[in-house]
Amino acid sequence: MKTKRVFRVSACEGRGDAALRSRIVGAGRELFLVRGFVRVTADDIARHLGISKATLYRSFPSKEAILQAVTRQIMTEIIARVEELLADSRLGLPEKLAALFGHVGRRISEFGPHLVRDIQKSAPRVWKEIDDFRRDKINKNFRSILESGRREGLFRGDVDEDFLLRMFTFLIGEFVNPEAILRSGRSPAEAFETVIKVFFQGILTDRGRRDFSIRTPALFEPRKESAS
Repeated sequence: MKTKRVFRVSACEGRGDAALRSRIVGAGRELFLVRGFVRVTADDIARHLGISKATLYRSFPSKEAILQAVTRQIMTEIIARVEELLADSRLGLPEKLAALFGHVGRRISEFGPHLVRDIQKSAPRVWKEIDDFRRDKINKNFRSILESGRREGLFRGDVDEDFLLRMFTFLIGEFVNPEAILRSGRSPAEAFETVIKVFFQGILTDRGRRDFSIRTPALFEPRKESAS
């Protein structure tokens, strides 16, 4: 009986710890997205929740650990929706890409350039995890998109697939990063959308250009050439 009672108490404590960790991650996410990483302290998060800093540190050893949990939560949400869209057989490829890039653009817009720069400079281990995630998921999902587009005759087949993949990864890394965004004055979502438009306009076939401009005009409108 004693053993069972101890087990029940321990299980309740475990559930309580999990609930508290979830609350801390939620509060950290809310504060980081609004104020950035550097300007938020562990005291701010504890005060936001109405708990002591000592209680907070029993769940997370540092503010950076809270940030890591927040970014992992967001990355999990992003990729779950991306994979759901890619697997949706009710959507054609143009609709999938419009929904996919709209989703990613909206999620990127949650991160202001100052928060991204904070993470890059003040939490480099978390930034590396984000960058590794980004590269891995771009490689996996973009390759799947390229293969589907080529099978359907929407994307050009005269350029090596690995070369296109490396080019796309480079463009995202070069232009959707804190320094480039702050220099350009664009938001992360605007920078991402510009890369998408320019890149995909270059690899669409004539048929692909017609299909995309008709079925997803908001994202893939026909090019407007200036009159000579």
